Amino acid sequence: MDDILILLLRKGAATRPVRITTTDIGAEISMSQQSASRRLAGLERSGYIERNKDGVVILPKGVQELAAVYSTLRLAFEGERLKLHGKIVKGSGEGKYYLSLSGYKKQIKEKIGFDPFPGTLNVIVDERDLAIRQQLRRMEPIVISGFKDGKRTYGDLFAYRCRLNDLDCAIVIPLRTHHGANIIEIICAFDIKRALSKRDGDRVQVVV
Repeated sequence: MDDILILLLRKGAATRPVRITTTDIGAEISMSQQSASRRLAGLERSGYIERNKDGVVILPKGVQELAAVYSTLRLAFEGERLKLHGKIVKGSGEGKYYLSLSGYKKQIKEKIGFDPFPGTLNVIVDERDLAIRQQLRRMEPIVISGFKDGKRTYGDLFAYRCRLNDLDCAIVIPLRTHHGANIIEIICAFDIKRALSKRDGDRVQVVV
């Protein structure tokens, strides 16, 4: 992780432009002004920061990188499992269709260990847990391979075992999805809402 990016985060540049010179940066992290200038230019070329008339701001790519490193370090120090908190939201119904396809059902049974209920539970992850959500992509997934059925091609799914209360479930992430990064889809052998007496708008904790 680039120490200049961490310095900018400490200065508040993740939320607003910060006025700071390369001389200031060099003094704070013990490097020459010339080195600080080259490093700052490199971060800008890589899409981590932007410099404008108001100062320096960390771009979404830089924030995501910082969040992923933070999540990795926190897990390493605390030794705990990933915990995602969020709210159940109504899905589009596509999960029911896809989980009825034998090409996916057979692999889920073989690789995860249960026949999936035809439908997914959609959870919108709390903003404070989005860094943890990003950490999922750094974990080794269970790959549910895509397939063709003669009419169309279906893409791969990445799956991660998880638990909701006492239910064994899995988060599935299609490699092609219309959902944003704040939505996770969860599959289970059961109708999760009915099994847990939950409905849209209720809060849940997902332990990975």
